[in-house]
Order: sequence, then structure tokens, then C-alpha cells
Amino acid sequence: MSSPFEYSHIVLRRAHWMLPRTFAGGLLPARYLLTRLTYAMYPPFPGAPHSKRFLYFHRRFSRLLKFINDKISADIIAINGPDLYDDKIFLPNNSFLNAENIYVIPEDFIRLKQQGRIIGKLDSIDEIIDSTTIRLKSGEHLQADMIICATGFINRFPFFSDTDAKIMGLPTMQTSTQSNIETDLYLYRRVIPVGVPNVAFVGYVSCATHWMVSEVASHWVSEYFLGRLKLPASETEMYKEIDETCTFIHKTFNRTGCYLFYYWLSPIEIYLNDMGLRLERTHNWISEYFGIYLPERLKGLHEERRVKAAGIKYHHWYFSFQHTFLVVLFLVLVILLL
Repeated sequence: MSSPFEYSHIVLRRAHWMLPRTFAGGLLPARYLLTRLTYAMYPPFPGAPHSKRFLYFHRRFSRLLKFINDKISADIIAINGPDLYDDKIFLPNNSFLNAENIYVIPEDFIRLKQQGRIIGKLDSIDEIIDSTTIRLKSGEHLQADMIICATGFINRFPFFSDTDAKIMGLPTMQTSTQSNIETDLYLYRRVIPVGVPNVAFVGYVSCATHWMVSEVASHWVSEYFLGRLKLPASETEMYKEIDETCTFIHKTFNRTGCYLFYYWLSPIEIYLNDMGLRLERTHNWISEYFGIYLPERLKGLHEERRVKAAGIKYHHWYFSFQHTFLVVLFLVLVILLL
């Protein structure tokens, strides 16, 4: 980012969580956060096909899980410690569980910051005075050869009629020029608008595994248009699902319902469950819960859908924890009998 230049200023209204490339004291790569085991630490997501044991565990041991999450948050901060947070600029002021944004630290970021070539400022731009001069809200002036504005975006879909736009929660022609507020699309499963049967959105969900969620959502949309999905009996139930999800996301992250961040597994499993496909994507509980959830786990979805549509039972061999327990119990009995 800064290597071709003498230095760069990064102006932040507030700091967000920046994930190191390793955690657990630097022993594990950050990608190990994409495992079922780590995911089980997060509070239940509304509508996800959680097991009764999972829900019981979260009710019974909520304080323990909060303690573990706090330890993970502290570890994330401690990995880079003073190298990143000495000036307090990049230090997040909210819990990791309530992060509004999450980024992975670029490879050269720490080195360039230590060299003084990345300079952070907690402020916001008041005015771009000319092509090279910026005035901040604090009154400070910055000189810059190039200005890059990372302002995010606001959803706009001008090709929809006002009737359809209103149904989906979008600004209409009358309101679109009057508001820059982040828009929440009223989408069942974050995919289809209620009452508009021939429209679907793929890629609307933003989370840690955006592409995998979009891939499974594409299969879900295909099943939907083929008439093979069992949807709620009434539009009221569909709106209830939308409201519950949007309320949960807003309460957790203070964002709209498409920003799921670390809730990467729940939408995948919701779509799989809706399609009647298996949730266990490997052949044993060790790789299922301790292995990284890679895209290859989803490579058989098309064949599974084809087999299911043909009325054939799909056979998938899976060695569960219960199987392991029974084998161990059997071996113990054999040893005792010998």
C-alpha cells in the first residue's frame, strides 16, 4: 500500500478490528478461525439448524464462552502489541463479538508503520481544499499527492419500480435522493424479496467466507426457481425471519442485515438445510470440526441435488463422535473380558 510512496496518512473516524495473520500466541494461522470448533464459540444465529446440544451448551455455559471470546480478543491484540497499538490509533474500542468491521492486516503494514511510513489519525475529512490539501475536522491540514476515499457504498437499484422497491425496503424514486442512510433489503434468507417471485439476490451477504456463501446461495436460488424449496406457509412467517435476522445483526454489529462478518457458517448451513442436503461435509467428526472449512467441502452439491431430485437416497459415510465413543467403549469391554 505505502511502499511506492514516502509515507501515507490513514484517517479513521474510529478504529476497527485488524486480524493478525496468526493467533494463539502466533502458533496458528488465522485461517484456523474458519473451523466448526472456533465457530461454536459464537452465540447462536437465528434460524440456523443448531443442534439441541449446541443450544444447551450456550445457555448453560454462556459465561465460559464469553471468557473464551475475551481471551481470543486479548490474544488478537497481544500478537502485534506495541508494534501496532503504541499510538492507540488502531486500537478498537468495542468487543470483537460486536465488531462493525474486521480486516486482516496486510503483510507489510506493521513494518511500514514502524518505519513511520504509515501514519494513522483518528479524525475525519472536513474538506478537500485543493488537489493536494485536506483539512480535517480537527483543523489539521494534510498534504497528499493522491487521495483515496474508502467511503463504503449505499445500495441503489434504480431499475426496480417504486412498487417493487417499496416491497424490498429500497428507496423509491421519491425518497432515493433524500437519504444516504444504509439500506436494509427485506430479503428472506438474504436472497429473495417477499411478494416478488421472479427476483433473487446472490452475493448480498458479506462475511468472512463471502464466496462460499454465494456459491451455496446460488444452489438455493436454483432450487427456488425450480420449485423444489419448501418455503414458509405465509408471507408473515417470511417477514418474521427477516425481522429476527436484521434485529440480531443490528444488535450485534450495529450494521444492516447483510453484514454477517464472523457468522460465515450459519448462512451456509441454513441454505443446505433448506435444500435437504447434509450439513456434515467430510467423512469424520475430527476433520469436520477441527479442519478448515475449505471450498472443496461444497464441490458435490450439484450431484447431491440431482440425486435428491431423482428420489434416490444419497449415501454419505460419516464417522461421528458417537461412533468413536461406541468403538472405544467396545474396546474397553473387550479388554476387561480378556
